[in-house]
Amino acid sequence: MKKLAIVFLILYAQMAAATEKQVVLQIKEMTCQLCAYTVNKTLRDVQGVITTKANIQNQTVRVTAQQDLDNQQLIEAIESLNYSAVLQK
Repeated sequence: MKKLAIVFLILYAQMAAATEKQVVLQIKEMTCQLCAYTVNKTLRDVQGVITTKANIQNQTVRVTAQQDLDNQQLIEAIESLNYSAVLQK
């Protein structure tokens, strides 16, 4: 029974990973903790975003989102803050 549960969990994890994508955005205006908080909060409000992690040292934010989310929606969310965003990968 334990083996069956483990196999199920592995298969489920693989299926979930296949429906997600990682995107990194460069945001030059993100220079402080408040900026990072605002960027994270704004991106997490976008439908399809799962997690975000902003890094003020290299001025990037890593976004985990559903595969079908258009990257342009992320860029537009950042631009709504009067920041600019460039897709890194």
